[in-house]
Amino acid sequence: MNLTTLSFILLFFSIYSIWKRLVAFVNKEQGQSLFKLIATIFVWGGISYTAFFPGQIRVISKQFGFGDNLNTLIFFGFILIFVIIFRIIAVIEKNERIITEIVRKEALKDLK
Repeated sequence: MNLTTLSFILLFFSIYSIWKRLVAFVNKEQGQSLFKLIATIFVWGGISYTAFFPGQIRVISKQFGFGDNLNTLIFFGFILIFVIIFRIIAVIEKNERIITEIVRKEALKDLK
């Protein structure tokens, strides 16, 4: 097992992300759901597994004729895509909460 500095950075960041989402879920912070918790554990757990056991990914990529450079590029692309998707989901949920508050205030105005 050949762990590099990048592997330790990815391991640290993945453990930090899972821990942060777990604490937010346990504290029942607004916008937290079981789906987000499971998705975070799945994505960052996969990233930490790949960082911890990079040799298995290299074997699979070499069987399909890909080099290590392309494998690294694809890996970072997946990380970027998942981070962007989580941010978009957070923005959508925030907008839904704001719209709900506005609709409730407008509905209560009509009752008075």
